[in-house]
Amino acid sequence: MPVRGRSSTRRLAVLLAVLVLLLPVLVVHLIPTDTYEPFVFRAVLTEHLAQSESGKLQYFRANVVEGNAPASSIVVALDRAYTRGYRPADVAAGAAAWFQGSLMTPDIFYGEQYLFFGLPQVYTRQVKTGLLWPDQWTELRVLYLSPVETLAAPIQIPFLIHSDSFTYTIMAVLVARTILVGLAVYALIRSRRSPRRGTTLTLLELYALFAMLITIPILGDLF
Repeated sequence: MPVRGRSSTRRLAVLLAVLVLLLPVLVVHLIPTDTYEPFVFRAVLTEHLAQSESGKLQYFRANVVEGNAPASSIVVALDRAYTRGYRPADVAAGAAAWFQGSLMTPDIFYGEQYLFFGLPQVYTRQVKTGLLWPDQWTELRVLYLSPVETLAAPIQIPFLIHSDSFTYTIMAVLVARTILVGLAVYALIRSRRSPRRGTTLTLLELYALFAMLITIPILGDLF
């Protein structure tokens, strides 16, 4: 192969590798999480107020620092069984974090699940103490593993048809994945006859990139 041809193939391989690495990061920052919540804010937890009888719900007074919240001083309700990213060791009085949730009202929460503190109460779906929300970490994992998961698409289709989780969107993605696997196998077989070095690596990178792109429409359905 001429030097110029090898150089072009190498540059293409590097470009595709960068795209494969960066695409999931861009997606989780540009695409909203699977569930819309009206309040997203950063707050400092100032006081532990109470907990439900079972200990499932923990209530903290919080001062909002930035973001959209129902008031500057609120009560944050953290559910051990529901709130993603909630770790008592990291989320305690004096800690600052980002919260995503909705307003608790008597029409939605009853009994020990609803206490009155004279402040708006936010039922927290997610807590972010690091760089990303828990949903975003999950989306990253799903996208980076999608090239491997895509290989199982041909055998997943029959199970999905008889599953309660069947949707036409998921079916379309599985069909697209199956087609992608077939095209990848065909291209790899053809590439073995090619004298050009780097062809196999380029094809694998293209496969990984398209596997990620195909997975984006069902990110919210996979966790």
